[in-house]
Amino acid sequence: MEENVQLRGASDRTQVPADQPSQSGPDGPPSGPSTPRPGVVPATTRMMDFAEKYATLIGFALMIAFFWIDQPSTFGTVGNFKAILDQTAVTVLLGVGLTAVLAVGEFDLSFPYSLGLASAASTLVMVDNHAGAATAVLVGLLVAVGAGVLGGVAVAFQRASSFIITLAIGFVWLGVADGLTNSQTIVGGLTNGFINLTSHNVAGFTDSTMIAAVFAIVVGVMFRWTVLGRYMLSVGSNAEASRLAGLRVPGIRVIAFAFLGLGVGIAAVIITSRQAQYTPGVGVGLFLAPYVAAFFGMSVLGARRFNVLGTVVGALFIGTLQTGLTIVGAASWVGELIQGAVLLMILVIARRAPR
Repeated sequence: MEENVQLRGASDRTQVPADQPSQSGPDGPPSGPSTPRPGVVPATTRMMDFAEKYATLIGFALMIAFFWIDQPSTFGTVGNFKAILDQTAVTVLLGVGLTAVLAVGEFDLSFPYSLGLASAASTLVMVDNHAGAATAVLVGLLVAVGAGVLGGVAVAFQRASSFIITLAIGFVWLGVADGLTNSQTIVGGLTNGFINLTSHNVAGFTDSTMIAAVFAIVVGVMFRWTVLGRYMLSVGSNAEASRLAGLRVPGIRVIAFAFLGLGVGIAAVIITSRQAQYTPGVGVGLFLAPYVAAFFGMSVLGARRFNVLGTVVGALFIGTLQTGLTIVGAASWVGELIQGAVLLMILVIARRAPR
């Protein structure tokens, strides 16, 4: 009986050949080559973390170095960098305003058309009513903010996608602007005071640059140090939890669209003043750059969320790219191709699920 028990126990043991390494660790659990050791971060994870934080900034620096080396006497000058800042002002205004909308979890496809409507309103109030520059600026801002608020109300209190709602509203603004101007370019009638709004310099920088910087600082401070900013980020993170916590989610969304409307209004005034005329469809070509700038900001230093500083860096990236390509004589489609590729790369890196 005892012999049978011993034989049965021996047959139940797992036989391990002498030339085959054991798959059991010192404490019992498997520790084969496919299982990472405790406390050791895989190399692929470390690479993705590094790319998430620094890839876009390194790419930005390499791009500047390339253009500077290729055209040092043209690209690498103080005047050129100031020109880039001036050119980037509109993208900063639109991108920072758009950041507020994206931060609450919504999208806006109507802002290029509301920019055209604000430009038309500023122009017509001078041409038809002989208003001064201050009145024209005020009208443009009010029209843009009003358009933003109406779009925000439609999005906040409807269950349809913000893509569909804002696209429909955008075509409404386009139709209104074309109806008011008969789809014609308006050249004469703008006051000299309005035209000269963007011709001044402050400490060597244009008014457009300074205004965009002030707008970015105000919105950035709002996000970083105010209760409203924290509420907006909370709504974007989890709207249902924010509602259950007592936040007025629809109202916060409307405020975000109002911020975008303010940025759009300022951009409309700057563009109209620079051109000294109204042009139909003036804002249509300004759609991609603000979105690229805002999503670029998610990848700056691994933020993983929309932020004003990152958006400004993204706008500077776009302005530098466009200026550099113009200086080296590249075709216009190259810039669009690079912007689209950068946006795709950023979405892959910045939207990576956290560990």
